[in-house]
Formats: sequence, C-alpha cells, structure tokens
Amino acid sequence: MLIALHYIADGLWVLAMALIASTSRGALRRVPAGVKMPMWGGVRLARNLALGVMFGAPLLIGLGLSAASAAGGLDAQGAVILFLVRATLAGLFAIVCLTWLRGSLRTLEDEGAVSA
Repeated sequence: MLIALHYIADGLWVLAMALIASTSRGALRRVPAGVKMPMWGGVRLARNLALGVMFGAPLLIGLGLSAASAAGGLDAQGAVILFLVRATLAGLFAIVCLTWLRGSLRTLEDEGAVSA
C-alpha cells in the first residue's frame, strides 16, 4: 500500500510538470526572444530564464520529495503525510505557474511586447 502512494504521487507530479511544460512551451512561442518576462516583486528575467525557473523549481522539489519517499524508512503515518504533501504541492505548483504565466502574458500584451 505504501509503495502505491509513492507511485500515485509520482503520477500527480508528472501531470503537473506536463501541464507546466506544455503551457511554458506555448508561451515560448508567443514571447519574442529579447523580451524580459515579469516575475514577482517587479523583477524581470529573460524569457528563457523565467520559463526555466518556473519549470525547474517544481521539478527539483518534486524530485527531492520523490527521493525522500523512495528512500523508505517511513512508517505508515509518515508515508501518508508525505503523500499528501506531494499531492498538494503538485497541484499548487501547477496553479502558481499557470497564474504567473497568465499574468505575465497579460502584462506583456498590455505593453505591446506580444500579440494577443
């Protein structure tokens, strides 16, 4: 049962990462190479760096949590808690990335940097 939780959580992370990757790929096509994308707090990053950060951060955190889950040494309660953390974070990262991307693209549209 505990190993099933590990694989189910991995599946949720794969879905979240696929969603983030596909929307980032669409944004990559819309945003010209020289445009800096707005991040949080007024910071702007180059297009590739911004999309890389928004994909790379969840990927690294997901891999770390997956490694912690696969390492074992957890009792049933710990395994369930780690599963719930992984499942929740997968969804939250997808929501945060999609919300940021939508806001960033709207800002760039308002500035005339990308077409609608």
